[in-house]
Parts: sequence; C-alpha cells; structure tokens
Amino acid sequence: MNVYNCAHQLAKALKESDEYIVYKNLETKVKANPEVKVMMDDFRRRQFEVQSAQMMGQQVDESKIVRLQELHTILMKDGIISEFMQAEYRLTQMMADIYKILGEAVELDFDLNRED
Repeated sequence: MNVYNCAHQLAKALKESDEYIVYKNLETKVKANPEVKVMMDDFRRRQFEVQSAQMMGQQVDESKIVRLQELHTILMKDGIISEFMQAEYRLTQMMADIYKILGEAVELDFDLNRED
C-alpha cells in the first residue's frame, strides 16, 4: 500500500465530505458580501494577534480579549457569519481528529509540555 496514494484518497474524501462542502458554500457567501468579509477579516486579525501572543507566553491586555469577545458576540448575531463559523468549527474539528488518529498511529507525541 502506497502511503501517498492513501493520502490522495483521504484528500478526495475530505473534499467530498459534508463538512467541507458546507464550509466552502458558506465561505463563498461570506466573501460575496464585502461588509461581512471586512468584519470577518477584522475579527480574524484580532483573534490571530491574541492567540499568537498567548502561544508565545506574552501577557495579553484584558481589553483586547474583552473586545474580541464582544466582536464574536456581534458577529454571531449575523446568520451567515454564525453558520460559517459553526461550519468552520466542524471542519477544523474533523481535521484535528484526523491529525490525532494519524499521530497516534505512528506514536507521535506533539505535547512537549507533558511529562512522562
């Protein structure tokens, strides 16, 4: 069994999955609305800044976290954005599950902070 052939089969299955198809359809709707796209881009930028700082062990100003939560609440009131973010979550959860399965299969441990 060729590993690369299996990877291509998995990629095809992912592209045909309900999670991916729903996500891509909603992504198209979000991108088609300039106002919604700007709001999503702003939220993503702020989210990335906070998460990056946290991952580097930096103290994040509480006001940035509060503002991010407020933006999330506002965005979730929009039907398309709410559906898109839920679809994105389902897709990323599926991908995380697949990474976990693959990592466990070859006994990879990416948790460098865990003590054995």
